[in-house]
Amino acid sequence: MAYRTHPSRRGFLRAGALTLGGLTLGDLLRLRAESPSRSRRKSVIMIHLSGGPSHLDMYDMKPQAPVEYRGEFQPISTNVPGMDICELMPQQARIADKFAILRGVQLVHLHTANEFYSGYGWQESPRAVVPGEAQRPSLGAVVSRLRGADSAIPPYVSIDNNADWERAYYLGAEHEPFRFGGNNAAPEIMANMGRCQNVDSSRLDNRASLLHSFDALRRNLDATPQVSALDAIQSRALEIVTSGAVQTAFEVEREPQSVRDRYGEKQFTVRSQDCLKNYHQQRHPGRGLLQARRLIEAGVSVVTYCIHNWDTHRYNFETLRAVLPHLDQALTALILDLEERGMLDDVAVVMGGEFGRTPRIGDIQPDGRSHWPEAGFLWVAGGGLKTGQIIGETDARGERVLTEPIRMQHMLATLYHVLGIDPATTFRDFNGRPQYVLEDRHVVAGLV
Repeated sequence: MAYRTHPSRRGFLRAGALTLGGLTLGDLLRLRAESPSRSRRKSVIMIHLSGGPSHLDMYDMKPQAPVEYRGEFQPISTNVPGMDICELMPQQARIADKFAILRGVQLVHLHTANEFYSGYGWQESPRAVVPGEAQRPSLGAVVSRLRGADSAIPPYVSIDNNADWERAYYLGAEHEPFRFGGNNAAPEIMANMGRCQNVDSSRLDNRASLLHSFDALRRNLDATPQVSALDAIQSRALEIVTSGAVQTAFEVEREPQSVRDRYGEKQFTVRSQDCLKNYHQQRHPGRGLLQARRLIEAGVSVVTYCIHNWDTHRYNFETLRAVLPHLDQALTALILDLEERGMLDDVAVVMGGEFGRTPRIGDIQPDGRSHWPEAGFLWVAGGGLKTGQIIGETDARGERVLTEPIRMQHMLATLYHVLGIDPATTFRDFNGRPQYVLEDRHVVAGLV
C-alpha cells in the first residue's frame, strides 16, 4: 500500500503558501525554524538481507574450525585490532572503526522478516506458536504515528520490499510505508508528487507574485526581522511545491555520475537458487543505498531497503563471491557519504537478515548452508552509537552463543533510543487491548 499524505494535492498547493487564507506548510517551516533545537532529527536506515546471510562467511569467521565448517573464504584484518571480516569486503575493512558487529544474534526460524522490522515474528518449535504475534507494527510505522510528517516528504519509505513483512497493522493504514521499487513503483504515485496539472507555471507565478505584493505592503507596515524570516520561509514553502521535492528525492539520476559510481550501479549475474541451471541479473545494492541516503537527506525518518538473494541452501560460496564485493562497495560508500555530509551521527544504519546459516557445510547441497537461528549477526553504524567494536561471541564453530544472546527487540530498542522514542509507549490493538511498542526494552549493551 502506498503512502498517502493527509491533504489532497490541491490542499497541498494551498499548504505551500499560494493562497491568502492560511500558510500551513509555511507556518510549519516557520515553527521548525523557531525551534530551540536546530539540530537534524535522528533517522534510521534498515537494510534487510533477505533469505538469511551466512554469519560464518561474513562477520563471524572461524578460520581454526574444521574445513567442513570454516568454508572457502579467509578473514582479513581491519583498522580495528581484533576485528576480522571476510576477504571479499576489503573496503569495509578500512572503515571498521565506523561500524559495530553484533555476534550471536538469535532470531526465529522462519523465512519472514516481520521480526527484523518490528521485533516480533511467528515462532516455530521448539518455541511455541503465538497467534497474532507477528502482527505488530514495524519500527517505521511507529515512527510515522508518533512523529507524523512535517512536510510533503513521507516519514517512512520502503524500497524493494515484501509488503507482508513491514506493516502498520492497528496503527492505521496512513502509517504504512510509501512502497517504492520492484512491483511497487507505480508511475501514477510518482506523478502525484508534482505540481497540480491544472495549475501551470504562469498561474503559479501569478499567485506567488500576488502573495509577494501583500508581503511588500506588510513589510512597509512592520519592518521587523520576524517578517523577513517569514518571507524566507514562504519562499521555501513555494520552492517545495514548484520543485517537486518528493519526486526529486527518488531520482537517483540527479546525483553526479561520480557519486553513483562510488556507490555502484551496474547489475551483476548470480546463479538462481531455485533453478540450478539458470542465472539471473541482480540489482546492484548501491542504487538502493544511494536512494536511501537521498530520502533521509530530504527528511524521511525511516528508510528500509531489502536486498534479495541470500537464501544460499546451494551455491553458497559462488553466490557470496558474486554479491559480497558489491555490498562491500555500497555499504562503504553510504557510510563515508553520510560522514562527509555531516549526517552520520544523526542516521543509524542497521543491516541483518532473518537468521544466520548452518555452520556445517552441505546441509542440503554439497556447498550450501541451511537456516541457523541460533547465532546470526547484525551490522550497525552511525546514529551516535559506539562503533569500532564486536559485541557478543559464538563458540569455535559458530554454532552457539557464549555471551548473553542479542535479540531483534534489543536492537530495535536501541534504534528507538536513538530516535528519542519510548518503546514502553502503548497502542490499542485490533481487540482494543493496549500493546507495548516492545515487550523487551533493553538496549544492546555497549552500543549506547
